[in-house]
Amino acid sequence: MRKIIYLFAITLFTISAPLLAQDKQDEIIAVWDADETKVEIYKVDGRYIGNPINSEGVRNTEIEVLNLKYKNGKWVGKIYSKKRGRLLDVECQVKGDKLLLEVTARFISTDLEWPKVK
Repeated sequence: MRKIIYLFAITLFTISAPLLAQDKQDEIIAVWDADETKVEIYKVDGRYIGNPINSEGVRNTEIEVLNLKYKNGKWVGKIYSKKRGRLLDVECQVKGDKLLLEVTARFISTDLEWPKVK
């Protein structure tokens, strides 16, 4: 009987672990306040895409601000820099209601913090 309970517990853990990891990956899906604009992040084919939201609250799919993939507990990819007019490397983490971004341009990096829009 003990072996059956043990095997059941292992099976349950094995099945539920990917589901819990999926929830962690998807916690970035939200609308974030990026100072000058709001950015909506959503998932398409395993990638996390961020588009600006216009003044009417509609996502502008013609402009892609973020293109991320979830790897090793964080989101990595590219962010569009309006100031530089090009794509830069970015790593993101969600901490509570804040999206922490580390943007790297060659050897210089800067940290940004975007609060979640409620």
